[in-house]
Amino acid sequence: MQIVSIGNKGGIGMSLTRDEREFAAEYLVFTKKMLIDSLAGLSKLQMEVRPGPFQWSIAECVGHLALAGDHAWKVLQDLLLQPPTPEKQAQVRVRVKQIMVIMTDRNRKLQTLPFLQAAGKFGDAFSALDQFVRQQDRLIDYVRETGDELKNRHTFHQATGTINLYQFLLLEGAHVARHAMQIEEIKIGS
Repeated sequence: MQIVSIGNKGGIGMSLTRDEREFAAEYLVFTKKMLIDSLAGLSKLQMEVRPGPFQWSIAECVGHLALAGDHAWKVLQDLLLQPPTPEKQAQVRVRVKQIMVIMTDRNRKLQTLPFLQAAGKFGDAFSALDQFVRQQDRLIDYVRETGDELKNRHTFHQATGTINLYQFLLLEGAHVARHAMQIEEIKIGS
């Protein structure tokens, strides 16, 4: 898939600063490594065991992240093709730090969309992990290079409400961290 980057088309101060790009890229790299590290040394069997009824296995967590990452990429690319939405800025109620707290709070239960449930969609956790890594690397490369008006485009997320696309990128990193933490909980419980 080709990366769409439309550049800053007249939006003053709406493209990311160098510091914002570096922060987002470093956070995405950090959370990717967090997930990979959580899987170190696990066997295929350990990844496939469900800790309890109605709970995901480690493999399902990884598969979910692969599906969610692909979906997030599509959402990002689709929104970049649309006109900016500065009128939605007033609807943004959360800051970056709040997004990270909301998404990584394991006491707060969140429901995923049905098409992002990974059960039976990957041969194994390693196939899902390979897709996840490719997708994350693509997103990290995009963040490092983009001149797009991410702060001038918005989307809605069930956990945070309306957010701009810079926040959306960081939400994706926090989503990975959430499931890396879930994997650690599964490992402790087994």
